[in-house]
Amino acid sequence: MLVIRKWGTPMVAALLLAAWVAWAPASAAAQESTGWRFDDDAFADLWFHGLAVAGFYGFGPFPLYSPAYVSWARRDLGPSTPSPTPLERDRRELLTRFQGNDLFEVLHFVPMYFHGASREESMAALRAIAATSGSAPETTPATRFGVAVVVQLIPEDRERQVLGKFVEDLDREWGGVVAPRRAAHRDVWARRLRELQDAWDSQWAPPLAGFLEAEGFVSGTALIVPALGAEGRFLEQDPGGASGPLIALGMPQEGDGVAAVLSSLVRELCYPVVRRAFAPFEARLTDRVEASRASDLTATRCGELLLERRAPAQVPAYRARFDLPPGGSGRAFLSASGHVPGAEAWEGDLEDALLRELNLEPDVARLPAPPVRRR
Repeated sequence: MLVIRKWGTPMVAALLLAAWVAWAPASAAAQESTGWRFDDDAFADLWFHGLAVAGFYGFGPFPLYSPAYVSWARRDLGPSTPSPTPLERDRRELLTRFQGNDLFEVLHFVPMYFHGASREESMAALRAIAATSGSAPETTPATRFGVAVVVQLIPEDRERQVLGKFVEDLDREWGGVVAPRRAAHRDVWARRLRELQDAWDSQWAPPLAGFLEAEGFVSGTALIVPALGAEGRFLEQDPGGASGPLIALGMPQEGDGVAAVLSSLVRELCYPVVRRAFAPFEARLTDRVEASRASDLTATRCGELLLERRAPAQVPAYRARFDLPPGGSGRAFLSASGHVPGAEAWEGDLEDALLRELNLEPDVARLPAPPVRRR
């Protein structure tokens, strides 16, 4: 229940557990590699661009897509670009279909499942799914995992027709909008990726080394995608074969945004901790939307606690990224938001569970005072 935001739907989690069994292990070189890599991915860029244009923003406390992205993406285009594009013309119909069926929540994660495949391979595989009824179509090794997920989660012809329409519009969006935008910003984007790598390696990762090692996150891949908002996407194992998790993160368009991106990375890395800490409290939240919001807010508090204790120099940037009070969100991190009614009774216990999972000692001042003995 609490992994909706990171896996798409509860059904995805069960499917992925089965899929890992048949998934080919990483190569020896990938398994031996260490460190985090910040990268660009053309298919992720295109796909998340399409969902941002469609306005499929989700229901969490933080936006899945940057509200400023769509206007920025078209800013440098020439007069030959059609306006509106087919995707812009179809956006209302697509959004109605997406919002009307929970199965389409998987769309927020599709590029993660196809990581390691090219844009052309991924789009061809999705077109084949849309044209196939029932079983999975023929696929390449690079797209096998993604096809298995999408086929299982979008099994009906009616939903696959919607998927096919979206993919058709994305094909046209690539040549008219996304490819020209990528070309116009190629040098700036390469510089930002280098800045992210340098800042993570020199300022963020060293004080978090104990946490990263304990969670098995010494290595990983972060895809930087302009369309994404403060809420990222997280998989604990990269389907593309690299060691460690795969995370997709947005890059704010104003300023360089390096500290904001790395703040989001820390928060995403907290989701396994949140899943473990929240387990005793899960039954208190039976509504999936409320549970997802609670998970997201708990991850935000988890990242704040981790940085407060291990990398305090990064705390101001983190709080700014998630619009937290300058003095911190405190133990009312759920109830103060208004998103989780009744959380006052147990959110303090949840915070203590986070501290234990993070291997951080709870503040002694928070413990009840011992009884006074009378003489």
